[in-house]
Amino acid sequence: MSAVDTIVILDGLMQQKETTSDIWTIDGDGSAYEAVKSYTVKCPLTASGVRVIFNNNYDVGGASRVHVRVRMTKLTSITGGVPTKTENTQLLEWTAVAAWAAGDPAVGVQETSIGDISAAIEATLHIDCAITSTTAHTGTEIICQARSENALDEWTTFCQFIGPIGTATKSDFAAQEAAAQTTLSITNPTAGNLNHVPKFIFLEDTVDITKCEIAYQTDFGADA
Repeated sequence: MSAVDTIVILDGLMQQKETTSDIWTIDGDGSAYEAVKSYTVKCPLTASGVRVIFNNNYDVGGASRVHVRVRMTKLTSITGGVPTKTENTQLLEWTAVAAWAAGDPAVGVQETSIGDISAAIEATLHIDCAITSTTAHTGTEIICQARSENALDEWTTFCQFIGPIGTATKSDFAAQEAAAQTTLSITNPTAGNLNHVPKFIFLEDTVDITKCEIAYQTDFGADA
């Protein structure tokens, strides 16, 4: 077991975290109790453009705020047996999507930019979705679409599924943590349900949303 009021993550932080940052998880053992999920979806070979829609109004009686992000990787050529791959294509940086609001349902819908895959031999969407509210959540609908007519806003759904489900709990950073740090100071990790390992957790940077991260927690310490 780790030191009191700490958790341990694989690989270390990508970005420095302040005491204002939050940690989100779900009370329970195993991947079914992860507040954050990552999905890969292969794009149709015949498509020239793709996009993703997040519908957080999927269940108006059981919606909470979520953070979402979409990136894309592409294989654009193979020359002499050597593939040319493109990474770092961001269709949507980390974005907070509010829960459904009575009288303003559009609040809970978020669309990505259009991914150009016209020159790709193969393309993959990398979709992240995290529950970032303590309200019980019955899922965010994730809709992947391909352009069906050139130069027109005509789309066909090729994949449709529901993101993470459950009631998330929030913990607080007890100290500033530098990038690359693997042991993180957390206030009362057991009370915050971070005593279920290993599994993925979501680190929300409440000051700079682009610095949010997904981490794989491997250990925890007792509460002070």
